[in-house]
Amino acid sequence: MSDEANKQIILDFLLNLEGKGVKTTADIGKGTGLKRKECSKLLRALEEEGKVAPGGVMAGVAGYKAVK
Repeated sequence: MSDEANKQIILDFLLNLEGKGVKTTADIGKGTGLKRKECSKLLRALEEEGKVAPGGVMAGVAGYKAVK
């Protein structure tokens, strides 16, 4: 799949979360089936595009959430 398609998969995953809507890179990888390293790269790109934002730190690990 292309980076654009994978970015959309990540966005869809984050937009459909309940609660605070924050997940770590590892959780995003597990939920989307993408590798954690690929998620990290795509999350940085999505953050630069203003589509995701840092959602806090849990146990020293950064979380991300979709910008609605």
